[in-house]
Amino acid sequence: MTTFSRWPFSMFGQSDREARNDDGLQDLRDALERAEEAVSASSSDTEEERERKEEILDVFRTKLEELEVETQRFKLHVCSAMSGEPLAQVRLKPSDSVLQLCEAVVKEMGETNTVVSHSLIFKSEVLPQHRSLNEVGLRDGDTVYFARTPVRCITASHDGSVGLWDFHETCEEEPQLRLRPGGALKSAQISSSTLLAISTEDGGSGKLFCTETGKFLAKLQGGCASASFSPNGTSLVGIDADGVAVIWCAQTGKVLQRMFAPNASSQWDSDSDDDTEMSFAHFSPCGKLVVTAAGYCTQIWDTTGNLRFTLHGHQGAVRSSSFSADSRFLLTASSDDTGRIWSCQTGKCLRVLVGHQGALNGCSFSPDGLRAMTSSRDGTVKLWEFDEGIEGTGGCDQHTECALSLEGEGGVVSSACFSPEGSRLLIACASDTVNLIHLATGQLQLSLKGKHTDWVRAASFSPDGLLIATASYDGSAGIWSASSGKCVRVLSGHSQAVVTAQLAA
Repeated sequence: MTTFSRWPFSMFGQSDREARNDDGLQDLRDALERAEEAVSASSSDTEEERERKEEILDVFRTKLEELEVETQRFKLHVCSAMSGEPLAQVRLKPSDSVLQLCEAVVKEMGETNTVVSHSLIFKSEVLPQHRSLNEVGLRDGDTVYFARTPVRCITASHDGSVGLWDFHETCEEEPQLRLRPGGALKSAQISSSTLLAISTEDGGSGKLFCTETGKFLAKLQGGCASASFSPNGTSLVGIDADGVAVIWCAQTGKVLQRMFAPNASSQWDSDSDDDTEMSFAHFSPCGKLVVTAAGYCTQIWDTTGNLRFTLHGHQGAVRSSSFSADSRFLLTASSDDTGRIWSCQTGKCLRVLVGHQGALNGCSFSPDGLRAMTSSRDGTVKLWEFDEGIEGTGGCDQHTECALSLEGEGGVVSSACFSPEGSRLLIACASDTVNLIHLATGQLQLSLKGKHTDWVRAASFSPDGLLIATASYDGSAGIWSASSGKCVRVLSGHSQAVVTAQLAA
């Protein structure tokens, strides 16, 4: 039997430093190739001898793969953004994301259970979570600066109260600030120092509060069925109590603009009692556009109230929409079982997303704009990929098949969203469990369970993507590690269903 010492593998005994050199790796590859040829050419070996040689070859193949991966990594120095003090050194591949770098730093520093938001700064710019280390210009030996930002969680409940939670070492049983806007709450959100609470009171009411003092600031003029802040936090857009799209001042609550939908869906067999009543309105990420929907059609406006485009094509009511991060494209979800992607520059339909067997009720783009997600009453979440860009090569109105279909537990999808870096999908369904899906494999990465005793209504990420907030019908909210799946806080200060749990810096 041929022994190990007679095989040309002397290079595997070299030091790690030498093995990391390109020349050393090439010598290892050559040695492995010669050994494979020797085994293949040997005709006198018994079956047992051949199996033994293959086992040894497998060991060295694995070792070579490990060394090749290691040579691709580079060392990064991490310092405090506040003091400049060295905090850690980490080794990562150029293809790893900024999020993975952030996770590595947090793990190295033992901060996996802290409720704060983390960010990394390089050349005076905060690095976007979804970009790779190579894309943001990091190289071997570079120094990045690590910043921690205090995080608050805002919760809204059917008990008529909003809770603002600050986090310390001990578990919180009551919010640091509790507001009672009146009526069962539909939602709440925070922007800078202003909090918006929307309730069912008086057929729909929006109230503004100071987040530091809890002082009531203003009521949104004309009532409010839904609303959201502009990117800079100075205004809000939504639907008033009469079904009209409105832009309000975030300081005074006064109406700045009203946008009335054209009766454009009457050309179809509409299922809407009033095609001029709008269903939603929200700003684009750039803050220069507003999208609204009425009946089968969607409208794109500028913020001065001028109608730019009316988007025709859906044959069912438009239920949801989402802008791409660069505000160039708009994704719409309709009760006609399809999604559509539109150009915000021309108003033309670029893609039709076909595959759901029920009305769509949610949609969003990934941060890089190369993926989209839709959720449906058929109990599925579907992922759509655009490797060649959204315009693609097939011309306008091209049909697109989904890349991945995920079944919701119990045939229900309560909420679904991309992680900030876009590599994961967070899905809450008809259960007390929330699932985190790794999109590259389509496999379950984590299940968040064991703390809620009733369905989770909604789930969302913290700004850095390292924490997850869940809102449940059991009257509690949970804060979870997105790395380990461990629940790090239970917020149990409400007496009825929690409808909103949002982490904000």
